[in-house]
Amino acid sequence: MIKDLFDTCLSLVKIAIKSRPVNRIAANIPSQQVVIIGNGPSAKDFLEKAKIQQPNATLFAVNKFAIDPVFNEIKPEFYLLHDADFFDFTQAVFENPGLHPRTKLKPEFEVWQSQINQTWERLLNQTWGITLYIPNQYKNTYIVKKAKTKQINIQTYNYTVTRGFQFFKNFAFNHSLGMPQCQNVINAAIFHALLLPVKSIYCCGLDHDFHRNLIVGPDNQVYESVSHFYTAEAFKHPLIHADGSGKVFLRQVFSNLSKLHTSYFELSKFAVHQHIKILNITPGGFVDEFERENAEVLFSKL
Repeated sequence: MIKDLFDTCLSLVKIAIKSRPVNRIAANIPSQQVVIIGNGPSAKDFLEKAKIQQPNATLFAVNKFAIDPVFNEIKPEFYLLHDADFFDFTQAVFENPGLHPRTKLKPEFEVWQSQINQTWERLLNQTWGITLYIPNQYKNTYIVKKAKTKQINIQTYNYTVTRGFQFFKNFAFNHSLGMPQCQNVINAAIFHALLLPVKSIYCCGLDHDFHRNLIVGPDNQVYESVSHFYTAEAFKHPLIHADGSGKVFLRQVFSNLSKLHTSYFELSKFAVHQHIKILNITPGGFVDEFERENAEVLFSKL
């Protein structure tokens, strides 16, 4: 009770300081179902079928999904970018990823930035009028200004982490004043899907087997091997802080994983308030907060 009161008061202060009015774009979702496509390797089976048969749902993609040719084949209506890496770069870096300052600290970051550039190139060149969600603090960055000149509907949002009493959180969430803490882009995508006029949210590609892909070297440096459906080989890199303050320790990695799954728990509570079901259609994977469902239900005849 006391903690909820303190968190509510603190969140009110953060909202007053950080949050800004946002205009929600009217969404037309005839099926009242949406599929959030995570980029884990397991998404490949769903996407292969979606290329042949249109699923009975609106498609919502995230992060670097667009670098794969399937982006132009299935034409997702919604797209969300959450991480600062997708916005914090100049025109020079967009034209040459090797010029990013972080490549001096992490030479392998050039590959990462190259993929970000490819993602934006595909988004900028799409023609069906996609709705792109971006955090409000990045609306004046170089790349977003460029996107505003294209056939892209920009939907800004306030990433103001909001805690406290559930009734207060529900109010703040529904009025786009705050959000649960989003440790990854899927957290943010589910949250915004819960504000759409839908009855069901299906999630695929949520492998979330990060812990299986960690390696500790003889110098105690933690390495991560990242795999996605759109890459042939895993991207192995040392975990170091973006600000150059040093390496990331395992205790920090697992603390972040705890925040990730706590966010899913918060989203499941908000889903109950919204009268929306969240269903996990990922074969296997390490998300146990949502009810499991088979992806075939999205391809059955209505």
